[in-house]
Amino acid sequence: MLLALSMDQWFPPVLTAISMALACAVLSVFVVSRRWAFIGEGIAHSGFGGAGSVWIATLIFPSLAGDRFLWLPYAGVVFFCLATGLAIGYFTRSGKVNSDAAIGIFLVASLAWGILAQNIYRHVKGFNPVGWDTFLFGQMDVSREFAIGAAMLSLAVAAVVVLLGREIVAYCFDPTAAEASGVRVGFIHYLLMTLMSLTIVIGVRLAGNVLVTALLVLPGATALLLCRDLRSALLASLAIALVGAVGGLGIHFQWHFLPTGPIIVLLLFAQFLAGYAWSRTGRASIAT
Repeated sequence: MLLALSMDQWFPPVLTAISMALACAVLSVFVVSRRWAFIGEGIAHSGFGGAGSVWIATLIFPSLAGDRFLWLPYAGVVFFCLATGLAIGYFTRSGKVNSDAAIGIFLVASLAWGILAQNIYRHVKGFNPVGWDTFLFGQMDVSREFAIGAAMLSLAVAAVVVLLGREIVAYCFDPTAAEASGVRVGFIHYLLMTLMSLTIVIGVRLAGNVLVTALLVLPGATALLLCRDLRSALLASLAIALVGAVGGLGIHFQWHFLPTGPIIVLLLFAQFLAGYAWSRTGRASIAT
């Protein structure tokens, strides 16, 4: 199917899908190990609040609604995701607010504000704001500039994880022991929150706020079922993420009426079920 498309049609989404798979796979094992899936959900849904703020701003300042400012809602998503990630990181680390409560507070507040802003915009204008469907379910119609930016950001995420791999591993698997051994647990904590937020920013554009958390959870969860050591788990997570992202994109190219985000998530879920079945039967047969 790719052969029937021009390079300008297939290159940006393919590069973006591979970049997303790389960033998600690198972080997924650590997200699952730290039991941070719900944190990813809170950060992802905060993007609605960022887009909603921009939509309200365009009603107050109509000049911002021109074609030159189509990027503004996504900029709002980026800002809110980063701010929410750091805010959740602060509350979960300070211990003054229960971590689940802190995540839930930011999740529902951001989601409520985004939905309220969308309804206000639709009431005033008579149609949904730009980006509503994209932020909800994702879309693969990305520009070459976005694809290159996503690739650079994903490489930066991977490079940081490689450079600080030992400290990240120590923190994720035993924070108390890591702090006692001199690991900068505060720095690593906020760093991981930032990396998660940046990765979610990429994933939101492809899978939407509703489904993006699956990209951070399923590759690592499946890899940890299949592998006994961290290096193998990271490689398996990357392979699983690539199969889901590129496979979902290929199916979308073949049948355009099928949205990319749900397909990617379902492919990742199918791999999880297969990995779980193998972990129950394959290892048992090897042991005997």
